[in-house]
Amino acid sequence: MIKRICFIALILCWGLTASAQVKVRGKVSNSYGQGIEYVSIRVDSLYAVSDAEGNFELEVPKGHTDQMVVHHISYRTKQIPFESYKTGQLDIQLEEDVYELSDVVISNKKLKEKAVSHKGMKMPGDVSFRNTKYATHDLGPIIKNKRDYLIKSFNFRVEECTYTRCVLRIIVYEVKGKEFSPVQHKPIYLNFSDKQQFTEQTVDVQEEIILKKGHTYYIGVAVVDSNGKGIINFPAYLRSGYIRNLNTKKIKKLPATLGISMKGLRW
Repeated sequence: MIKRICFIALILCWGLTASAQVKVRGKVSNSYGQGIEYVSIRVDSLYAVSDAEGNFELEVPKGHTDQMVVHHISYRTKQIPFESYKTGQLDIQLEEDVYELSDVVISNKKLKEKAVSHKGMKMPGDVSFRNTKYATHDLGPIIKNKRDYLIKSFNFRVEECTYTRCVLRIIVYEVKGKEFSPVQHKPIYLNFSDKQQFTEQTVDVQEEIILKKGHTYYIGVAVVDSNGKGIINFPAYLRSGYIRNLNTKKIKKLPATLGISMKGLRW
C-alpha cells in the first residue's frame, strides 16, 4: 500500500513538472500579415528562430519567466511578458524599423566596377562558427572609406562546412561610437551544407548599399540557423575587425578576422 501511494505521488509530481513546462508555438508576421523568416525568439538563454513562413516553436522549462525578446534586424525588437506567452500559443506582429539610409546621389557618368575593399593579408588558421544553432554573435571586418562606394558584390571563401544545414547572414552596419546602424533594408541570407567544401563565394547585392567617404562600416557575419552540430570555417586575414554579442551588445576589436572583399562603383 505504501509503495502504491509513493508511486501515485511520483506520478503527480511528474505531472506538475510537465505542466510547468510551456511549449510556445506561433507565427511572426509583418503589418501585412506576411511571415518573417529568421526572427530570433529568446527567453533567457533559450532560443528559437522562425522558419521561412515565420512559424516558430520554443520550449520554456519551469522557472523561466523572463520576457520573451523577439528580434530581427529589419524590424523593431519586441518584448513579450511571461503572462502573454505562458498559454503556449502566440502570434506576434513586428513593426518595420526605419533606418536613415544613404542619401548619396550618383551622377549619370559612366562608372566601372572595381575592387573597393580587399580581404587583407592571409594568416595561418581559420575563423569558425562551431556548434552554433542560433545567432548569439556576429563578426567581420571594419571598413574605412577614402571614397564613396556603391557595393555590387561580396566575395569570401568557405574553407570547410560540416553542418548538414547552415544559414549565414551578412549585414553591413555604419559604426558611430557604440551604435551600429544597418545600411541595407534586408539582410543577405546564404544557405550552406556539408556538400560545400573549399568553395569561393561571390554574392551579388540586390539593393543599393552605399558607403560614404570618411565613414566607418562593419560587415557582420553570423550563423542564424543550423541543425546545431557542426562547424563552418573561413580563412583568417590580418585586418581589423569586431566580434559582437548580439544580446548584450558588447563589442571586442580584433586584429584579424574572416576575409571579405567587395566590388562596386566608386567616384
